[in-house]
Amino acid sequence: MKKIVMLMLVFIMFSGTALASGKMAYVEVQRVLETSEPGKTALGQLTKRFEDMRSELDQERAELEKMREEMQRQSLVLSQEAQEDLERELRTKVQEFQEMFQSYQVRMQQEEQVLSEPIIDLLFEVINEYGEENEYTIIFDAQGSGIIYASDALNVTDKLIEKLNQAWATKN
Repeated sequence: MKKIVMLMLVFIMFSGTALASGKMAYVEVQRVLETSEPGKTALGQLTKRFEDMRSELDQERAELEKMREEMQRQSLVLSQEAQEDLERELRTKVQEFQEMFQSYQVRMQQEEQVLSEPIIDLLFEVINEYGEENEYTIIFDAQGSGIIYASDALNVTDKLIEKLNQAWATKN
């Protein structure tokens, strides 16, 4: 048991010094996806695909609001039973609206994933090539790595956006 602990300590010491002596960098993957040419193209396609859904949701929301206003206007003149019927109908419509909204959200997330997957794959290829060409030991994702502080000099995001745009242009 002591040998295993000693081996682990030695490994940690050597891996720590190896990382300390190597080149490190970080990339803001989310910014790359939002500002690169392929990212902007995918976002445009996603927006276009869901314009119809957005207008349908807006129309449903307007109908619900109109129904609510009508119910409030008539609340003093309607019988208790008629008012309960309207409330029940409104609750049903609200529930249907919520289900439709959730369904659209799921579809939008799925579409976003389908559109961004080839971009992410290409981005990782670009990052790997860039890392090898520039002899980096490690390149972190700024958002997912838990980096609290890092010098801007270590940020390679802009360079990777350029390289991704070039790779995307040659691929398409």
